[in-house]
Amino acid sequence: MMALMSLCAQAQNVLQSMDKYPVYCNVMGYNFWGVGKVKVQLDLGRKANSKGFDSLYDENGKKMKFNTMVAVLNYMGLRGWKCINTYYITKGNTNVIHYLLEKWVTSDEEVIEGLSLQTDTDEPWKPGKTGDDVY
Repeated sequence: MMALMSLCAQAQNVLQSMDKYPVYCNVMGYNFWGVGKVKVQLDLGRKANSKGFDSLYDENGKKMKFNTMVAVLNYMGLRGWKCINTYYITKGNTNVIHYLLEKWVTSDEEVIEGLSLQTDTDEPWKPGKTGDDVY
């Protein structure tokens, strides 16, 4: 009887997971000169024909900055995202870290659940934008 109940519970978990599908988010984090707060931009694939990226905003409508990239991972992890890959892209003298995050959802509305976003029209940091590539 216990074995049958265990099999039924496992079958129910499999059926529930079949209703979910993965969605992805590319989190780009950077700070100028390697000091100070980390700025992040998210690519959730929501702007197919635009160069806009999403930025995180707090409850007061202020753009969020983080102490470290691990703080960004913790923030996103609390909202159901899991880091599946990490890579750097060097632009000028700055390394832009990218985290590829994954979340399993049952509807598209769950993608941004728990996130306060606004679209930035600027691309992530470019050399020459702040003059830090002079040297």
